[in-house]
Amino acid sequence: MNIGMVRVGMVSTEQLGERYLAVHHRMHRAVDDEMCRSGLSLARTKVLIRLGRGPTRQSVLAAGLGVAPHTITDIVDALERDGLAQRLADPTDRRAKLVAMTAAGHAALAVASATRERLLKQIFGTLNAQDRATMIRLLGALDAAASTLITCARPVAQAISQ
Repeated sequence: MNIGMVRVGMVSTEQLGERYLAVHHRMHRAVDDEMCRSGLSLARTKVLIRLGRGPTRQSVLAAGLGVAPHTITDIVDALERDGLAQRLADPTDRRAKLVAMTAAGHAALAVASATRERLLKQIFGTLNAQDRATMIRLLGALDAAASTLITCARPVAQAISQ
């Protein structure tokens, strides 16, 4: 399919969906790869962004990010191993642990956030203001349609889109 000049009615919903998924995958990989080179993966950055709001339980992190508890455990283990986060006793429940960001985590997050911002500007800066506004409108419509298809109990990953 030639993506430069597409006539209305010539692109099927399946073609459009496949193209969107391919572009999303490529963009996600490009951003994640570059962020890993700067020290933090996109997933670890998202967890640190959430921890920047204050210490929280791993179950709350998993629910807020819309990922499985074992995924959060793996990420927190890695962040703790790298000295970017630490587990603390929960003062309200002695059986529970809170996850908190360390000073090194704050420093790493600053670098990762700057890298993420630069990459998103580089990618989406290729669109003019009108195209960006149109894309926001279209993504909103697609998000609303997709949200009606989610049937599992896990919450939608709103924090992931930050």
